[in-house]
Amino acid sequence: MNSTGLEALAPFVAVAYTMWATPGPNNLMLAYSGARFGVRRTLPHILGVLTGTVLLNSAGIVVLAPIIERWPAALLMVKVVGTVWLLRIGVRMARSTIADGPRDEEQPMSFASAALFQFANPKAITAASALASLVLAAASEDRWLLPAALLLIPALCILANGPWAVAGHAIRRSLTVPWRWRLFTWGTGGLTAGCAIFLWI
Repeated sequence: MNSTGLEALAPFVAVAYTMWATPGPNNLMLAYSGARFGVRRTLPHILGVLTGTVLLNSAGIVVLAPIIERWPAALLMVKVVGTVWLLRIGVRMARSTIADGPRDEEQPMSFASAALFQFANPKAITAASALASLVLAAASEDRWLLPAALLLIPALCILANGPWAVAGHAIRRSLTVPWRWRLFTWGTGGLTAGCAIFLWI
């Protein structure tokens, strides 16, 4: 593969990192989980986001776009499921109690839940659709760019999402004051639930 061919993936890399690194449901939940449970207990959540992102974008490149184009009702189903999931998660985050440690029954998001959530995450779906078009356009000139793009996704995802859990953990001590914790949980929970709006506009 020559350098000219690899340069064709520059838009894909730039858009992927920008979309995955900026605030959205994944990053808000990872920041919350990092502050609530610490980075080590948040690792399954991070790996779930990574796995779900790889699967979603692979599906988007290979099958998602043609399915939605052929059956528009499939997009409506994704919107409804995504709205319910985001509202449920946002409310749970906002109602979380003081940051002196999670309750015994409270657990960070599991690997499977985080992976499945990507298929109901409005930002992830939007990103997958946009990235699919960028990859397919580049691959029309060089077929080796398709597998190259798929191989880049895990590294880009970790670099974009991982720091949010670390940042959440870093501010953990400052959140031991009740009003600060309440402000943090209301903010992250409200913004997470509010992301559902983007499914309908």
